[in-house]
Amino acid sequence: MKNGTKNPGVRTKLFVANETIGVGKIKLLQLVGETGSISAAARQMGMNYRRAWFLLDSMQSGFSDPLFETERGGKARGGATLTPLGQELIKRYTAHAKLIDSQSSDILVWLLGVQASQPSDRGAS
Repeated sequence: MKNGTKNPGVRTKLFVANETIGVGKIKLLQLVGETGSISAAARQMGMNYRRAWFLLDSMQSGFSDPLFETERGGKARGGATLTPLGQELIKRYTAHAKLIDSQSSDILVWLLGVQASQPSDRGAS
């Protein structure tokens, strides 16, 4: 870090139909696959179930086939599983983000040298 500011970075954001998909939604989808539960994935990300469901549902609306499937809870203890499409989305997003990161070093080094030391430095007297 330079003078307490964060290093410049890049984030990959995809636009699918009318939806955006970024690192947060991909992480949530990945955690659903790992935990088998939307509520467990939400807890790990520090959000409530309703917010997680909204994010997953909005991401899903950009695809013609399901990214995940759910089974209601109760005695059988439902859960959520990723479909092959959901797994493929995570795989392709991750590979694309790594490619972008690896190709961004020149501009990130340049930005590090020219960024303001503090966002509030502008206009300060």
